[in-house]
Amino acid sequence: MSKHLVRAAAYRDPFGWHAGTVRVLANALLVLLAYEVVAMVDVAANLVAGATIPVTPLELVPGVTISVTPVELVPLVAGFLLVRWIFVLPGLLAVLVGLEYVARRAPHARVLTAIVAFAPMVLWELSKSPGGFPSEQGAILGVTAVLFAVLARLPARFHGRSTEDRGAAQPPAGTAVAPR
Repeated sequence: MSKHLVRAAAYRDPFGWHAGTVRVLANALLVLLAYEVVAMVDVAANLVAGATIPVTPLELVPGVTISVTPVELVPLVAGFLLVRWIFVLPGLLAVLVGLEYVARRAPHARVLTAIVAFAPMVLWELSKSPGGFPSEQGAILGVTAVLFAVLARLPARFHGRSTEDRGAAQPPAGTAVAPR
């Protein structure tokens, strides 16, 4: 029994559901982290360039003053990011599961990943009103797509034509040596 447990613990199936789940969750965290980093770099670049911080809608109302210290701002920003990603995460996970499934069978998984990653940027640019191309949000989505396409954890490709060909690796063909 102990040999069975050791062998099961040592054997890692790159096509199994456990490995696929880990890759999908790692890719989801990678997308979320890449987007936030790119967005923060964009905000920092705008501030360094001399742009003013846009006012909130509450500050436009006469007689309303908002005084938030940096210590109070951190939980507000964290809450905002959490709520924002709660709405985005279900769709993102569905796309990543589909990408996991198709990337196993695609000959060029990185190219496919790049196409899927650039889809939100293209949809954003096509849906906004005509004007400057690319928009700031489109540029953020594009840089995030490039980061994700380069850093994404992708599954190993099936070598066979179907899922039945995924068996154990066959020994190389050659002359057999008789045991002594």
